[in-house]
Amino acid sequence: MPTLLPPTVIRTHPVMGTMASVHVHDRIDASEIDRAVEAMWFELDRLEDVFSTFRSTSAISRINSGDLHVLDAGPEVVEVLDACTWLEHVSDGAFRARRPGNTTIDPAGFVKGWATELAAQRLDQAGLRQWYLSVGGDIQTRGTAGNGAPWRVAIADPNNNARHAIRAIVEVAGDAVATSGTAARGRHLWDGRTDQPARSLASMTVVGPHLTWADAFATAAFVMGLDGVDWVTRFAGYRALAITLDGEVVRRDEQWAQPATSAQTPQLSMA
Repeated sequence: MPTLLPPTVIRTHPVMGTMASVHVHDRIDASEIDRAVEAMWFELDRLEDVFSTFRSTSAISRINSGDLHVLDAGPEVVEVLDACTWLEHVSDGAFRARRPGNTTIDPAGFVKGWATELAAQRLDQAGLRQWYLSVGGDIQTRGTAGNGAPWRVAIADPNNNARHAIRAIVEVAGDAVATSGTAARGRHLWDGRTDQPARSLASMTVVGPHLTWADAFATAAFVMGLDGVDWVTRFAGYRALAITLDGEVVRRDEQWAQPATSAQTPQLSMA
């Protein structure tokens, strides 16, 4: 008799101006899965309320309007802004939470990956072991797919306007995958060093253990251009894949065969 695969539970939720989706392959009662997923959606919504620059009542908006001091905004805000400062330093200014000459704080380039990873811990706490979560295409995984194979994540072709055009595939089992580029929103990423749109690449994908840093590194590395592929390899367990304006896929094969064991990322309080 063939082994029956567990049914896939799929749930979606609008958040942060995009759509989140989770696929769960655990052999657990669907009602238990739904409770864990609802707790995760609640956490994502809560974090959007804190960090959205589009909501006048968010902590970030109140800081920018002068109604709230950073140190009074709570430990999560301080942690995120500290992480943005660290990322600005290690990227030599390619990543910035403030545009040059502008005092307005916008940590969006960091928050989505961090918030997604933080909220996904509700699935871990519920005992789920085989799932992937995507928020706007940034993905955190656990375990493997229902058939025991790695999760296969498609990288969109940013140079092809055809819907669902794919340029590359990466396989992960527990790692995160984040892509920054032009496929969905055009040239929306700015070089913090020049205050100009980043124009060197079509996309940059980073794979590593934590979506927090995969997402942040993808943003910074995209701004750096092809130099960003090597820059990502400075950090333990992270590797990058770039797609050029001509459609070439660039990666360091030795890095994909054996992740780096160099610089460490800051430890954040993922409670």
